[in-house]
Amino acid sequence: MEALAAASSVFAVASLVLQLGCNIQRLTDFWESVRDTPDEVIQIKSHLRVLGTLLRHIEIDTRQYTGQDCAEIAQDCLCLCAASIVKLESLTKELDKGLNGNGVRRRWTSLRKAMREKQLSNYWIELERAKSTLVMYQGWING
Repeated sequence: MEALAAASSVFAVASLVLQLGCNIQRLTDFWESVRDTPDEVIQIKSHLRVLGTLLRHIEIDTRQYTGQDCAEIAQDCLCLCAASIVKLESLTKELDKGLNGNGVRRRWTSLRKAMREKQLSNYWIELERAKSTLVMYQGWING
């Protein structure tokens, strides 16, 4: 019975990683659609890619370390990360509305008008919160 519970936990982690990975890809796609961006936006894209990599490593770790504790802690960390990703998606949707659907022709100058400085600061806070949760998990699993 314990093996079944562990397998179920690993499956739940894999499912959550897949979902979050898709969400992160949408966020990355949004930022890559903005042209003429400053270094800060380039850094956001890089941090989103790092977040995606950390997610994949958590999935690998839960398969490698088959204990139920590992999967449960991974799932808890992913749920915390998911909350930050939901906030990032919400902020991104607000920014997208502010661009009035300019699609591929999005430019940083248009985005800057739609975005308040506080919004960018909040974006960074949520991105860092998501990453730090996953890094804490990595530190725990690697001893």
